[in-house]
Formats: sequence, structure tokens, C-alpha cells
Amino acid sequence: MLKQIIVPTDGSDNSLTAADYAVSIAKTNDGSVHGLFVKDIKILAGPLIHDIGTSIGGMVPYGTFNQTVREMLDSKADAALNQVEGKCIQAGVPFTREIQEGIVNHEIVKSSANYDLIVMGKMGAHAEWRDVFLGSNVEFVVRKTHKPVLITPAGFKSFCNMLIAYDGSLFADKALAVGAEMAQLMKLNITLLCVDDTREKALQILSKAKIFLDGLNLTPNIVPIEGKDHAKGIQDACKDNYDLLVMGAYGHSKLQEMILGSTTTRVMRHTDCPLLLYR
Repeated sequence: MLKQIIVPTDGSDNSLTAADYAVSIAKTNDGSVHGLFVKDIKILAGPLIHDIGTSIGGMVPYGTFNQTVREMLDSKADAALNQVEGKCIQAGVPFTREIQEGIVNHEIVKSSANYDLIVMGKMGAHAEWRDVFLGSNVEFVVRKTHKPVLITPAGFKSFCNMLIAYDGSLFADKALAVGAEMAQLMKLNITLLCVDDTREKALQILSKAKIFLDGLNLTPNIVPIEGKDHAKGIQDACKDNYDLLVMGAYGHSKLQEMILGSTTTRVMRHTDCPLLLYR
């Protein structure tokens, strides 16, 4: 059950949109939201801060400068978590908070161990530097956690039509199960998509997923697509009126990813709708 939801926040607009999605899911499911702020150790102890502190050491001792930065991060953490709490109070959703210090993506994975769902903004505080920072924390978290991760876009939109990209793998089965739970919970329309070398093979793979959904009294629309570029097939399908894409994450071997590129990463970077990943 997707009842306990964790939302890492940095106070950015994108992380607040992630909070909107988390609150929406929690409210529908009588769940709760846990806000997490990680004070980035790279900011507190990194070489840049050290260099700045020592370069102005004649006026401001490094230790004093470091303490000032720490106090600024404490204030930022409280402000960011207060914003998420305000959304929860308005929606009548229980809220708890947590502040950690460390490497941001590592702390997110560690703190999410006891939660059912992680909800993260696709971009964080550095969204304006998209090409440099794209998905650094998000991609790490998706690769390292075995929890479902909902990656949210810049703006909030209620879920209505769900697209499940299915390839028959173990991770796809896990994603299918979570997608089915959300569809039942939020009364969503489901489309099942498979991209494979031939339409017949895609239909054969989709039949397994359809049997699973039929058993839950869910009736999906079936879309087999013939093609060798799985990521492009999924991206093209997402241009239709879908509010949520669900798929298994990083199902290929490292060698396949090196040769072909990761379908998960390409879809994550180039798809604008919310994306629920599970591995």
C-alpha cells in the first residue's frame, strides 16, 4: 500500500510540485507525508567553501564563515519543510519532518527505507542549469533504491490516464503491480504499451500484463508498437493525453546500457509527464 510517502525537498518550486503530488496521493489513500531536507555536506565542507572562507580569512575566520553557512542551511531547511507541512495541513494529511546532513542522494536512499513511495521533483534547486545538473540526485536514487519513485515535472496536474510501459521483465512486473494499485486507488484509465521488434512479439508480452490486470478487474487499452528504439517508442506514446507513465527501471545489463544507452535514463530526461519507476 502506498500510504507512507517521503518527499525530499530543497525548497525549490519543483520540489514543492512534488509535494503537491505526494499530498494528492496521500489524501486519496488516507496516507501520510514525510518531508526530508538534506543539508549537503559538499556545501558545508567542500573545497569551494573552504577556499572562500580562507580567502577572506583576514576578515572572517573560516570557522565563523562555516557556521554562518550552516545556520543559513538550517533556516532553509525549516522554511522548505514548513512549506510542505502547510500543504499537508491544508489537505488534512498527516505530516512528519526530518533533517539530515550528508551526501544528498545517499541520505535520500537511506531515509526512504521505511517508506512506501518516494516522490521527487525532476529538477531541484539547480533547474536553471539543466544541462549540467539534470537528474543527478534523481537518477542515483532510482538506481539505488528498491522503492517506487515518482518523478514529477514542473507543474501539477491531476492523474486521469495512466500509461504502463511493459517489457515482461521482473522490474516491469513490479512496476505493473504498483501502477495497478494506483489505478484502483485513484480510478485511473490504463493503457498498456509494449515496444518490441515485431508487433506480434509485443502483443505476446502484453498478454501477460493483461491477464494480471484482468484479475484485478482492471480493463486496459492494449498498444503494441513495432520498433527497435524502445525509449523513442515510449516517448512518442507519451505525447498523447497521459498524466502518468509507469515503467520498470534499469532492467538492462550494464553492457547493454553501454552499447544501446539506458531506456530509463532517456525516458526520464525527455518525458514531460510524471514518471513512476520501480526496480
